[in-house]
Amino acid sequence: MQKLVWLLLTLLVGGAAGAYYWFQTNFNQQQAEVLSVQPLFHPMEKFVMSVASDPNSRYLVLELTLVSHKASTIEALKEATPLLRNVLVEHFATTSHMEVKVAMQQVAKVQDELLTKFNKALADNKYEHQLDKVLITNMFIQ
Repeated sequence: MQKLVWLLLTLLVGGAAGAYYWFQTNFNQQQAEVLSVQPLFHPMEKFVMSVASDPNSRYLVLELTLVSHKASTIEALKEATPLLRNVLVEHFATTSHMEVKVAMQQVAKVQDELLTKFNKALADNKYEHQLDKVLITNMFIQ
């Protein structure tokens, strides 16, 4: 009987030690992601969309680069790109040619709006990663 108690006690202590070690290892790995001193960039494919205009068709062409200081975020963006392109479609779908022209006079404001929408879409879809900036690297409105 005494051996059984010692055996159970040893298993209990060993299990607790193993769980503690496992928790500490995983916690340290999550905390160990080092932020890059320099920003990391993820250029998106060119985005082309028609915008409302009478009587002719007009097009908006955007080239964006997404910025983060975490390599894991840049890696996750490869998978999340379709989600972010959908955000662009939703953002510009009801925008007229003239509204786009006026908005693009304040590029920094458009970049901030897209950053907010991109980060919300990432969070809503259970991505732990958040962007630091959205850069409009090229723009053409026809």
